[in-house]
Amino acid sequence: MSNTIELASGYYLDNFFKLTEHAQTWYADLLTPSEHQWLVEFAQLDKQSQCLLVRFYSRRGEWFRSDKLSYSEIPNIDQCLRTLAKCGFISLNPSLTSQQLATHLLTKPEILSLYPNLVKALKKEQLIASIPSEDITDTTRLGFDVIQLESAHMIELFLTLFFANTHQDLSQFVLDDLGLHQFERYQLSKARRFFATREQIDRLIELSQIANLYWQSDRKNKANLDTLLAAIPDPVDHDYVDRKREHMLNDIARDYERLNHLESALALFEQTKLPPSRERRARILDKLNEDNALSDIVTQMLEQPVDVSEHEVAQKLMQRVKRKQGLKVPRAIKPKCKQYHLALNLSQQRVELATKAHFESLGWTVFYCENALLNGLLGLALWDAIFAPIEGAFINAYQHRPLDLYHGDFTHKRHSLITHALERIEQGHTEHLLEVYQSKFSISNPFVQWAYLDETLLTLALQNIPHHTLVALFKVQLSDLKLYRNGMPDLIAFKDGQFKWIEVKGPGDKLQDNQWRWIKEFERLKVPMSVAYVENKSV
Repeated sequence: MSNTIELASGYYLDNFFKLTEHAQTWYADLLTPSEHQWLVEFAQLDKQSQCLLVRFYSRRGEWFRSDKLSYSEIPNIDQCLRTLAKCGFISLNPSLTSQQLATHLLTKPEILSLYPNLVKALKKEQLIASIPSEDITDTTRLGFDVIQLESAHMIELFLTLFFANTHQDLSQFVLDDLGLHQFERYQLSKARRFFATREQIDRLIELSQIANLYWQSDRKNKANLDTLLAAIPDPVDHDYVDRKREHMLNDIARDYERLNHLESALALFEQTKLPPSRERRARILDKLNEDNALSDIVTQMLEQPVDVSEHEVAQKLMQRVKRKQGLKVPRAIKPKCKQYHLALNLSQQRVELATKAHFESLGWTVFYCENALLNGLLGLALWDAIFAPIEGAFINAYQHRPLDLYHGDFTHKRHSLITHALERIEQGHTEHLLEVYQSKFSISNPFVQWAYLDETLLTLALQNIPHHTLVALFKVQLSDLKLYRNGMPDLIAFKDGQFKWIEVKGPGDKLQDNQWRWIKEFERLKVPMSVAYVENKSV
């Protein structure tokens, strides 16, 4: 019996209507008259023409060719094209430049056929650059109709309004329809408006477009960075949107710093409050020998850190400040843990698996789970708190986490739910976590990686890790949910009612800051943890 799920014909049109309905229900006052008119005229199209237009919106770009269109549910594509052109949704065979034609619509052999005098050995990009620049008004010799999508921005607008971000698209609905991406049935916000003004919407879309250009550009070229910086819009009164803006400023500032344009980098970092802006400012001031300013900013970081990570950085930077002041600074004492020094054959498998096999040969039951176990336990334990009906946390049915998950007041808003969950575990009622695992399996949770959280592993962990230890580790995670979701040991091993975590380091590998952070907590809580330093044993 086949388990293949077949999508209904025209499923994508139904999904597109979810977008337009949401836009009209929640943001009608923020749409322009031309956008309202677009919606009215789209609703008046016949179904096949609607389907074809949505097919265009599901593909990249605004240029298409008629000979590449073939959809079983749209038998009359030529008629639909004429309808869409007549109603202004597309332009058929518009004037375009030779570069546009070659870039968006032609293959390399087709370019060479159309321009036989070009050098065949050139790459496509080089061919396009060498094509004579001209406006093409007669497309009959191409053998296909050129299609230009009008109002191409509409899909980006609808997606942004629906998902309140610029990274989810129509494929999200398909994943859901196929059962490949399942979401909890949480209560949606009563006030489902994520945006209050049109300016906020436009700024988010604009920042997304600039970010795409940023990642595609040569960021070792200062002129490119200058151009990107000039394109960044002014801030708007919206925390999420302005955070995106500050991320962009930090990225460009960091690139200036790498190119040793320190004054430019410093000026940019001063415009943002988003970490690591204060750290980078401190390091630049150090390079510029601005010692008083360096001391001031490090003191601010120590007294009012944004998070645990920034406080740790400030402690290290303060050591630098004191050294520059001529003071003796004692070497920081690293937390201690047990060490193994092993010589294993690493020729056939990665070092973590070789170490796993070593401890299994000593009678331990070992799992290679890295961050998946402790994060997964936290996600299961706090399931009700994570998906609690907090106003504004969930604004559509396709969120794997609440919008405020990493906000400073996340735990405060859910204090009673979190306290209740931790008290149950402290009292030994951990069977609930297995029940959640079984009933919620495969439903998206920001902390649970189902593929790496085996039920046998989960059962052994709950049987062997003391309840008070689990609660103490959860409290560490809750102190900074983003910071403490990484850096956990590679392996966990069980034997005769005992357990221990094992971090594996291959030849030349060293412990990272996020791993030292967890080692410090394990030492404080007296959690059994060791580091296995492994050398390659020649066979």
